[in-house]
Amino acid sequence: MWVKPEEVLLANALWVTERANPFFVLQRRKGYGGGGLTGLLVGTLDTVLDSKTPPYRILHQTPGSEVSYSVSIANNKVEIHKDWEWIEQNLMETLGAFENEEDATEFVKCKIESMFTHENEEREVDEEVENYKTSTRKFMKLFNMPREEKLVNQYSCSLWKNNIPRQGWMYLSVNHLCFYSFLMGKEAKVIIRWTDITKLVKGNNMLFPESIKMSTREGEFVFSMLLHSSETFRLMEQLANMAMKQLMQEGGFEEDKTIVDRTKKRTPKRMSSIKRDLDARARSDAFRSAFCLPLEEKLDGDTECLLWTPYNKQHIWGRLYLSSSYICFASRVDIVEQPTVTSQRHVRKRKLRREHAIIEGQVRDLLTVVIPLREVVLVEKVDNAASGELGTDSLVVTTKGKHNFIFSQLPVREFILQKLSDFLSRVEDPSDKSLSRQNSSVDSANNSPDEIQFQPALVSVFHRRNSDELSAKETVKEHLWNVHFSEFGRGVCMYRTHKTQELILQGLPEKFRGEIWMLFSGAINEMATNKGYYRNMVEQSLGKYTLASDEIERDLHRSLPEHPAFQSDLGIGALRRVLTAYAWRNPTIGYCQAMNIVTSVLLLYVSEEEAFWLLTSICERLLPDYYNTKVVGALIDQQVFEDLINENLPALHQKLEVLGLLTMISLSWFLTIFLSVMPFNCAVSILDCFFYDGARVIFQVALTILDNKQAELLDAKEEGEAMTILSSYLENVTNKDSTMPHIVHTNTMCSGLSEKKEPSVDVAELIDDSYRKYGHISNQDIDKLRLKYRLHVVQHIEDSTKRNVLRSVQTHTLFKGKELEDLFRLFKEEYLTSCYWRTSQQPADMGDKFDPSRPYYEMYKVDFEQFKTMYLSLSPWASGSRAGHLALRTFKFLDDNKDNMVNFKEFVYVLGVICKGDITQKIKLLYLLHQLSPHELEDMPASSPVSPSKPENPESAVEAADYFDSDTSSVDVLQDEISLPGDPVLDEEEESEVKEESRQDTSTEDKTQIAATAESNQDVNKADILGAEGGGSQIVGSGPCGDEGLDVVQKSAEEVTIEKETELHEKLKKMYAKKKELNRSDSKAEFKDVPRMSQAQFIDLWRTLYDMFTENKQEQELYHSIASVGTLLLEMGEVGKKFYLQKSVSESSTGENSSPGMDSLTEEVDQLKVEPTKSLSDLDESKMKEETSSSPTEKPQPDEGSSSVSRNSYSKPDSDWSISFEQLVASLLTEQPLVTYFENHEDVSEAVSKMRNRRLITRQSGHFPEKKK
Repeated sequence: MWVKPEEVLLANALWVTERANPFFVLQRRKGYGGGGLTGLLVGTLDTVLDSKTPPYRILHQTPGSEVSYSVSIANNKVEIHKDWEWIEQNLMETLGAFENEEDATEFVKCKIESMFTHENEEREVDEEVENYKTSTRKFMKLFNMPREEKLVNQYSCSLWKNNIPRQGWMYLSVNHLCFYSFLMGKEAKVIIRWTDITKLVKGNNMLFPESIKMSTREGEFVFSMLLHSSETFRLMEQLANMAMKQLMQEGGFEEDKTIVDRTKKRTPKRMSSIKRDLDARARSDAFRSAFCLPLEEKLDGDTECLLWTPYNKQHIWGRLYLSSSYICFASRVDIVEQPTVTSQRHVRKRKLRREHAIIEGQVRDLLTVVIPLREVVLVEKVDNAASGELGTDSLVVTTKGKHNFIFSQLPVREFILQKLSDFLSRVEDPSDKSLSRQNSSVDSANNSPDEIQFQPALVSVFHRRNSDELSAKETVKEHLWNVHFSEFGRGVCMYRTHKTQELILQGLPEKFRGEIWMLFSGAINEMATNKGYYRNMVEQSLGKYTLASDEIERDLHRSLPEHPAFQSDLGIGALRRVLTAYAWRNPTIGYCQAMNIVTSVLLLYVSEEEAFWLLTSICERLLPDYYNTKVVGALIDQQVFEDLINENLPALHQKLEVLGLLTMISLSWFLTIFLSVMPFNCAVSILDCFFYDGARVIFQVALTILDNKQAELLDAKEEGEAMTILSSYLENVTNKDSTMPHIVHTNTMCSGLSEKKEPSVDVAELIDDSYRKYGHISNQDIDKLRLKYRLHVVQHIEDSTKRNVLRSVQTHTLFKGKELEDLFRLFKEEYLTSCYWRTSQQPADMGDKFDPSRPYYEMYKVDFEQFKTMYLSLSPWASGSRAGHLALRTFKFLDDNKDNMVNFKEFVYVLGVICKGDITQKIKLLYLLHQLSPHELEDMPASSPVSPSKPENPESAVEAADYFDSDTSSVDVLQDEISLPGDPVLDEEEESEVKEESRQDTSTEDKTQIAATAESNQDVNKADILGAEGGGSQIVGSGPCGDEGLDVVQKSAEEVTIEKETELHEKLKKMYAKKKELNRSDSKAEFKDVPRMSQAQFIDLWRTLYDMFTENKQEQELYHSIASVGTLLLEMGEVGKKFYLQKSVSESSTGENSSPGMDSLTEEVDQLKVEPTKSLSDLDESKMKEETSSSPTEKPQPDEGSSSVSRNSYSKPDSDWSISFEQLVASLLTEQPLVTYFENHEDVSEAVSKMRNRRLITRQSGHFPEKKK
């Protein structure tokens, strides 16, 4: 790649010259290729200094000058040699004509600059894209990752092992953390799935400076960062947090395609699009949390500006945030004075002085504004000359309520105006959006005799009060709020200041409670943009039975039963509709028992539809993951609460830990937001603050309760006494300002209260104390602690799930202990791989992973490609070219429900039989696998029994086989270039030729093997017969190797027939003895209801057996035994055919009745003298001819030297021929090599370990492979 010429003073430092001419030198950086101590040191230096210097360059230099100029750089030899050849062909002849070296240098500089400019204009490739592609290519090559794995970023770091650092590179991808080091001739690799991480902490001590400590179930890893430690830890924490959410929800990473447009002006160069995506997600999460916006909102951009506040006639400095549906503003510093034209520099200085105070928490936000674009009617800019006191570069936003919001000193006013114009043009009218929903429900509404009537706030129905009945305090509260509304505005666009918080802390008047809950929780935005949604959900869920609806019905009358509203059908009906509609909206959460208590209190103060959207805000935004099946969010906040107690009340934390009280109090308090542990007219005051300030209010109040009772709790002797202390305290919390009538609280926790009367505590004082003592705890602090403890909680749930799965399958498999655990870990990883990389589409009816109605082993399922990968890597039967075909048979045998998925129980069952079963179990499994009909095997979408040597999926069978080869093959795999998006590919003609050649090679190989097997079987049988008579035959080689070295003494046909008849008699006697032994054994039930095997199935089974013995140590003995048994069974089936056909059609085809009696078989042997013998080799050859002749691209070759008449007579399998399972087992037991093979037990732990670590390939060379062209 041509570069702009720059001076290079030390041309030979750290570089080696590979080519040179009078005007140019081509150099390679030491440490790339070559070797020696110097190269190792230079490579180490580049790694430590985070240097990305290209390893090749071309310099222009003249003999009379010590200064050189760089003209070209490249990452591989191919590119640099291309530039070198261009120089020699186009410049050398011209440069030779120059007499002055300075003129030659100027000519070169001008020429290269023109080449550089022309090349950039043609390519227009962003530098960040090239760097990211290079890093991605290296990442995939080093760790054998597929294209679906997205690299986020890479950092230089050290991995500490045995207190010794190994300097290298950390690669952070969406699903893995990888580390690679190649220093001083030694290579180190680490691959860690984010889902395996149990702990992630950042440390800074003498031994590990700027370190990050990561723990998994298998060990600990310490990475010491030299640069970017904070950024790296933040990114690692974000990726680990995403992985934990994926474990719970089983979702893959979906890249946001709009991220480039939204972050183009913000992000620095050389940042990957995935890194941009993750940074933008983090910023959008903070944006939504700060302004309580819907989950689908994404931050588009932000900038500093001033907002004119009419209530005090001043400008407030802050930041303007834009999204596709909202304009938001948050102040950052105190009110600034009216700026003049020359005061802008002073304002910015003052802002900078305040930044440190903001970070330290000394300055609170003074003002926030949320302006939905649905409320905006006009956005216009104000001319600087006419703006006057409004400031410079101003925009005026006018809302439907006739309020004007003036933003000034906007650095990019034109750009913001254009953005707002685009957003406003896309804003839909909510009434139009709900029109389709209303129309879709018209028919159902007309058909129903009584239309559903939604209830208003139940307080207005069951607890009406006239203005004369209001207390003085309630009247004062209403007056204060009316004044506040008149001064700061009312509705979603109001100015939210510190005065708003002060009023909320004093308690909300019942008249405005529902309105303010909707406003500050953000539920008002979701309801406004989804008009008619609730009615649609109610109508859809009406009359539908689900598991959630059954639980809801059981809890309806347990929801605030002391209130008269829920002693009537009006309140119960509204509660039922809200809970059922939300369970219908969000089946992942469905229904949790605490939701009925929260919803019942909401229905008292807001309408039915508003209660639905408030519940949605609580479950999905304010308390995320609290109410799912495993209450993950509540368990995480329980750990956060313990951390806060330890930090603020360390002595009490130690005491509560001893008593084991922390888990009991935190879950009951948090899940119901104190509604179940104190009188609800007191708890609603906590709800007031909760909807305004978020989750931190719950922690503040909980810490204050423990702090107030700390002395008594420290003196408690046992758990019950401590619970009594807390229960008594909470029961006596009162609300002096409440207008509700006194209702006895029916809290079950208070059933064992002591007779001692606790002094009452006003809830207003409790809330005020919580803000004074623990107001320093922010929602940002809570979010950071949630990130910290999510790993621990989710991994604890996964460990519990693993134990339940293993317990549920241990009676269905022969694997035990560590082997079973290793198989579960591998099976789970393959399942998660499909979720991460979308290698398979999970069925639509998978349901909730933690649905209690599903068996534990149904949580994880794999498709055929994943099953085949594991089968070919773990099964001892997976050898030869038909291994993929046997894997398909096994998969279809297990797939009883025809969903093309296999669960963990089915997988370990069949693998347990293959690896640990006795000989009868293994033979029966093989027998049943080959009973499948052809149409069953063909019914496999997007899968076929192809040879494992040509996989299409990166996770298919041969990948595992390739990675388990020797070190040499590993080097070859590493040095092959991984194809990336944008790399050269074969055109259609070349690709079709390659496929055709590979298909012909596979078919020819299969054909050759079958033919060789058939010939060897025939020769072996002849040799056995002659050997039995002592005819002087000697077998030098047998099996599929052909008939080389086989010396057979030829005899007449009559002698061969006599000898063969004698041999058959002997084998029949052995088989009959084995059969009687089997019938006497306890395994007689194994043969019951097993169907007979046809000739085509038998031939297919024998082809499988020949493949299974490939590369076995006793290969020759096994081929000899299988040939003998196969020939015997073919002759037995031929003899028994006539006897079996005489049976009655109604007679059972299983058990002893299905097999011809031994005496009858003996009588039928005489008929062999007058019939040609049908051997296994004949049938194998005939089946092979039948298969190959059906292929249009191959022509059957005549087999010279064989009897064509005899073979053509068996062109198709005999449909009347069959054998029983008993005959198969008895025959196989007569051959000791086969008995030894099937009685062998395999340990899969080593194979599982190899498969899990198949990406950890070490290379043996000292240089990194170059990019191919």
